[in-house]
Amino acid sequence: MKATEIFDICHGRYRGLRGWLADTTGAVRSLDLGTPSPGYHWRPSRARACEYIADFERIGRHALRRPEWKGRLKLFEVSFLGGAEYRRAIRMVGVAEGTFDYWYREVKRALGAEFSRTGLFPPSRYFHP
Repeated sequence: MKATEIFDICHGRYRGLRGWLADTTGAVRSLDLGTPSPGYHWRPSRARACEYIADFERIGRHALRRPEWKGRLKLFEVSFLGGAEYRRAIRMVGVAEGTFDYWYREVKRALGAEFSRTGLFPPSRYFHP
């Protein structure tokens, strides 16, 4: 499997867990009895989900810590962790669109390899050791 695909899978799990944790922090939900239930969705324990989120962020920042990759680290924080949309992320990182696209691919490639090496991938093995 390619490193960029590994990154996409890990980032998808990261986004899903962050959304799930944000939705379950004390909010009272109402049910719409007119729509069917989506069925069973597996979720890890809250503690393990928080660990995955923290590991994703920590491993990503650590892998991009080189001084010459300062802009790539900012891209990672703005685009992947912060969830900024494309045009806004380019402005926030402060580079040309072509440079942003190149760095985007480079960050995904570098972090995908690092996530595989450190055990964040595959997520199923991370949650079921």
